[in-house]
Amino acid sequence: MKNKRNKGFTLIEVIIYTALFSLLIGTAFVSAFQLIDGSGKLSAKTVTEAEGNFVLRKINWALTGVKTITTPSIGTAHNLVVTKYDNNQIDIQLVGTKIEIRESDNGNAFIPITTDNVEVSSLDFEYIPASGSGPAGIAATAIMNGTTFTITKYLRK
Repeated sequence: MKNKRNKGFTLIEVIIYTALFSLLIGTAFVSAFQLIDGSGKLSAKTVTEAEGNFVLRKINWALTGVKTITTPSIGTAHNLVVTKYDNNQIDIQLVGTKIEIRESDNGNAFIPITTDNVEVSSLDFEYIPASGSGPAGIAATAIMNGTTFTITKYLRK
């Protein structure tokens, strides 16, 4: 008698191969999700950094060439009002979750300098009095999406 050899897989082999294949596919899905999630978080952080740096540059611009500081004159305030040597008054304030700026040269309307991409939870300006022969200054701190941005500008006469 001839012994015929069966070709194919046994049930145990099919179960093992299915389990291994499922493990590989599951790992691939988890890795793909982590890559996509990490990319989204990195993108959000990049947007926050870009907006924070833009606000700091605007505050630096507002404090360049300042003749007088109206607010804050002492201590800390939540808004900034300065007058430049060209008599242009600059106001910066926090309204809700947006930072707004107004120039007297461009009318009386406040213009937002932050977008809907960030939420500003705090904006503080601190007057730094002159010490000895050193100039006075302003320290500005803004908190956007939980990240703190700070700039200190000393005023030259």
